[in-house]
Amino acid sequence: MDINTKQTNFEALVFEYKQKEKYMSESLKNTFSNYFGGKLNLKDHISLAEKIADPQNKEVDEFIRNEWAMHLKTEGDPIFKLDHLLDKVHHHIRLNEVKEPNTLNAWLYFQRIAAILIFPILFSFLAYFYFQGKPSATTSFAEIECPMGVRTKFQLPDGSTGHLNSGSRLKYLVSFASERKVELSGEAFFDVVHNAEIPFHVNTKNLDIKVVGTTFNVIANENENTEEIILQTGRVDISSKSGEKLTVMKPNELFSLDVEKRSFVKNKVEASQYTSWKEGKLVFRNENMQQVARRLSRWYNAEVTVDDRLLEDYTFHATFLDEPLDEVLKLLSMTTPLSYKEEKRESNAEGVFKKRKIVLKINQSKINQFK
Repeated sequence: MDINTKQTNFEALVFEYKQKEKYMSESLKNTFSNYFGGKLNLKDHISLAEKIADPQNKEVDEFIRNEWAMHLKTEGDPIFKLDHLLDKVHHHIRLNEVKEPNTLNAWLYFQRIAAILIFPILFSFLAYFYFQGKPSATTSFAEIECPMGVRTKFQLPDGSTGHLNSGSRLKYLVSFASERKVELSGEAFFDVVHNAEIPFHVNTKNLDIKVVGTTFNVIANENENTEEIILQTGRVDISSKSGEKLTVMKPNELFSLDVEKRSFVKNKVEASQYTSWKEGKLVFRNENMQQVARRLSRWYNAEVTVDDRLLEDYTFHATFLDEPLDEVLKLLSMTTPLSYKEEKRESNAEGVFKKRKIVLKINQSKINQFK
């Protein structure tokens, strides 16, 4: 084979590769266009969701990079790296595929469909940086949202790790070079890397929590009247949002803030009982029925309500490890004077069933047993 023939073959291979690359890019562009236009069928939805959720899928990543490069010229500025954005999108979508033991395959099927709905997070990030110009990475935030019925692990830029509970949201600086700060709505357990020069701050709606290197749990659910901090190891300094220093915590202490009364109490506890949720344990510590209903709703991604004020006087103490909701409800009805009724599940136009709805009521025939 002469040189000219080799050159011709090489050029043919290059041309074939470019044509294939062009076809792949156009195919993806059409797929995304159909998705945002609401034209994808169920099979294509699932296929696209799986491609996006796979961090090893270089085709999708490269397509997004190319599209992004067409809309933004950084000229070497230290803009937030797209690799990090892609990691975040993969992380968000993987959250929807984390399943508890005993979960039905059908639910995994519908969760995979739901995963595609999270993809606009990427474009929210891209739009933010496009319209905001070229912000420094040190002032940029990333966010992790944990869907109802799911728990997840996370790692922060300084190597600190933790667990995010069901229905919670964590927002944090993408760089901890000069400041270590996160914002929490919901419940999270933190294992913070020690750094005396740069303290670690957790901001909730009502509190500023300052640590250097420690393990602790924070409960700050929206629409609830209390915020709690449980310290496992190390030390925690707690201040109000106005900067007023409230207290310093020691290991195995619980800090509880009454938001309405603007007062707090601090008690000695066994911290491990309050942090066992990250190991799949659902623990109730003499909680009233309204609290029980809210926690069951978040834990099982259901809608559990109390339909009788008489039930609010009863408390519940128990520990469950990977038990299905039906078993928890049965034990509740055995140890308290309540009964429960599940409403008929409805489905939307696409045939996807809505959340389970369970109503807790007083059982008049059992009241005397629990007096």
